[in-house]
Amino acid sequence: MDGKQMKDHHIDLTSAEIAVLWSSYMTESATLPVLKYFNNIVEDLEIKQVIELALSKSSEHLKTLTDLFIKEKYPIPIGFSDEDVNLNAPRLFSDTYMLFFLRNLGKAGIAADGMAFSMAARKDIRELYHHFLFEATEVEDKAKELMLSKGIFIRPPYINKPEKADFVEKQGFLRGWLGERRTLTADEIAHIFMNHTNNSNGKALLIGFSQTARSEELRNHFIRGVELARSIIGTLGTILEESTLPAPMTWDTEVNNSTIAPFSDKLMLFHVSALNAIGMGNIGGSLALSLRRDVATKYLGMIKDIGLYAEDGANIMIKNGWFERPPQAMDRENLSKGKK
Repeated sequence: MDGKQMKDHHIDLTSAEIAVLWSSYMTESATLPVLKYFNNIVEDLEIKQVIELALSKSSEHLKTLTDLFIKEKYPIPIGFSDEDVNLNAPRLFSDTYMLFFLRNLGKAGIAADGMAFSMAARKDIRELYHHFLFEATEVEDKAKELMLSKGIFIRPPYINKPEKADFVEKQGFLRGWLGERRTLTADEIAHIFMNHTNNSNGKALLIGFSQTARSEELRNHFIRGVELARSIIGTLGTILEESTLPAPMTWDTEVNNSTIAPFSDKLMLFHVSALNAIGMGNIGGSLALSLRRDVATKYLGMIKDIGLYAEDGANIMIKNGWFERPPQAMDRENLSKGKK
């Protein structure tokens, strides 16, 4: 193969690259309607600047991904559109909650784009996600800085400095069921705080969705999600209090009393499904870093409960024809039987 042939040689996308590109498209198309609604109702001009930044980045990302699918002759996902948002709906969330949403959007982008970058092999895909990752950190950082300036950023608990470095001498360090429980490590505190905060933000979103969903089945599903988040928050708060550490506040009061839906049921359920996936991923990572057995066991129970809730949500999506099929391997058994 000569130099020109090598230059013209096209490297197909791997399954990992297709997976992350497809997920990115779905996420960006689901984010845009929410950001457009927020941009239409926000009153705080500083928060509006961050919303407009995130909105412009998501719009650019969606166009880039669309062009890439066209170039690769790959079917463009259906995703979501302006039909899934009512820009004239009354205010459902406060400006403060919108700022929390923006920070969580940036955090989710950092995690997803970082993973996508590490999984990509093709140079153009690596460069794409390197760029996406930088922009996700920009949104997260600006949202966090604004929260700090407004005095609404909740810091994780402080702990005392040890007098010296030390080693664990007894296996009781791992125990958590019987006898004296040790206090939490800094890693355990950080992850308990993160999961508590994420569930507090998710609960507020679910409260808003439960007030405005058109389908009774979906309203009941969102109410169940509120109760699940409340249970997780209670469990994590108790663990913190046992080590005389403060639990962060919740944000239920940042949801207004409107019952007019700004978003379609399909879009709301997609966002809740995404939160479930992020929640299970976060708790799985926390489980790996929790050395106290009782805390690890509680995390296992949370993963099971969220998994069952997520499965029920997926079944609702399938029943309503909202579950867009993700890329998957060819079913050769069906092909051999003459089926598509």
